[in-house]
Amino acid sequence: MRKFSTVLIVIGLIATIAILGLVAGWWGGSKPLVKPDAGPDVSSQNSTAETRPARTDSNPLPHPVRTNKHVTASSSSPNVITNWEDRIDAILTGEEPETEKAKKMIEMFPNLPPDAQEEVAHHISNLTTDDNYAPVAKFLTNTALPEAVLDVFTEDVLNRPNSIKLPALLDIARDPQHPKAGEAKDILELFLEEDFGTDWTRWQARLDQWLKDNPD
Repeated sequence: MRKFSTVLIVIGLIATIAILGLVAGWWGGSKPLVKPDAGPDVSSQNSTAETRPARTDSNPLPHPVRTNKHVTASSSSPNVITNWEDRIDAILTGEEPETEKAKKMIEMFPNLPPDAQEEVAHHISNLTTDDNYAPVAKFLTNTALPEAVLDVFTEDVLNRPNSIKLPALLDIARDPQHPKAGEAKDILELFLEEDFGTDWTRWQARLDQWLKDNPD
C-alpha cells in the first residue's frame, strides 16, 4: 500500500512539472520578441525606389546646333533674299546695260540661299566683262561657297584671257582647302612648263615672266 502511494506521488509530481512547463511555454510564446535596432528596412526601401517615378530635369541643356561653314546664306539668315527669282527676272528683263545687271547680281549674291547661288553664278559669269572681273575673282577663291558654285566660276575663268585666268588659277592652287586646287596647279604646269611644288614665290615669279613674254 505504501509503495502504491509513493507511485502516485511520483506521478503527481511529474504531471505538475509538465503542467508548469506548458504554462511557462505558453506565457513566453505570447510575448513579442524585441529585435535589436538593425536600421531601416532595406526591402521596403527597394520597393519604394522601384515605384518612384524617374526624376526629370526641369531645365535640360539644349542640344548643340551644328552649322555648316560652307553655307554663305540660309533661309534663316536675317538678310537672306527669299524672292530672288523675281528679282533676277526683273534684272534680266530690264533695259540697263549688262555691266549694271552684273553689278546688281554680284551685290545680291552673298545674301542668296545656296540653291540660288549656282543659278545666279551662271548669270554673273555671262554678264561680267573682262574689265570688271575683279569682284567675280573673289567668289572664285571663296572656299565657303558650295562646290557646285565654285565649279561654275572655275569654268568661267578658264574661258578668260591668260592675264585673268592664270593669276586666278595660281590663287586657287595656293589654297589646299579649295576643291579645285589640284586641277588649277595642273593647268599652271601645262602653261608654265614648270613645277615648283608649294614654293608659291617661285610660281609667282615664273607666272609674271610668262605673262610678259606671252601678252594677250
